[in-house]
Amino acid sequence: MRRYTVTDGIVIRRLPLPSGDMVVTLLSEHGKWRAVARKGRLPGGNLGKLSLFHDVSVQYYRRKEEDLALLTQVQLNGALPRLTAPDVYPYANLLAELVDRLTVDVHLGESVHGLLASGLRGLNRHVDPEHVALLYAWRLLAVAGLAPLLDRCQRCGGHDDLDHVDVAAGGLTCSRCASGMYVGHDVVDELADLVARSARQAIASPPHDPALHWRLLRQYVAYHVGDLNSLTAVASGQVTGQTAAARSEVPAPGDGDDAGLVTARGTMDT
Repeated sequence: MRRYTVTDGIVIRRLPLPSGDMVVTLLSEHGKWRAVARKGRLPGGNLGKLSLFHDVSVQYYRRKEEDLALLTQVQLNGALPRLTAPDVYPYANLLAELVDRLTVDVHLGESVHGLLASGLRGLNRHVDPEHVALLYAWRLLAVAGLAPLLDRCQRCGGHDDLDHVDVAAGGLTCSRCASGMYVGHDVVDELADLVARSARQAIASPPHDPALHWRLLRQYVAYHVGDLNSLTAVASGQVTGQTAAARSEVPAPGDGDDAGLVTARGTMDT
């Protein structure tokens, strides 16, 4: 007798098959898992509900000897239409690809799921998706235990003149040790905001040189996680960012939670 399971998840990856079926990767509060959606088994139109970044409820079953679950029903809980816009999609794709790499361990599921949902809603809502993506990329790394260490020089242990980022050392270094990339005190302060300040405060203070922050993030992720195609595209300037004037119009996040963005079910627009 088949035992069916019902759960919620965010679609973070899709792989169309020649048969018309679709292999999807979903992130739930319990971790990341893969399933196949067979075109002939799902009611009409349900494959469309499994678009990237959709928040869905699915029913599935899995045989013990099989790696992939089989989806039998799909219900769309929420979609964020702006994520498909050309100037927003690359940033949403970046967060999804980063999550896919980070969620090897099931125990990261709940915290990463909440952050991804928050980040996607932020991209859908704010006029500066570049800053939102930068903020949440660093916070996803922090949840995975990969945040840069910002309180002291990672070479000598000193606390003064921290103006370099040493990717291999995993944090800041001082002007005397001078290992890694020189970024200056202002960029160090901005990095600290992105990594450790409340999201409400950080979202209101975008960095003055986003291109430098993207280069730094790309180097850091490449060393600690691996190369991401989406991050390479963003860091190389293939995505047009918002103007400084547009950034000044970024609204404050909603009342209540840290960033106005919480879990997939609670925050995705329906």
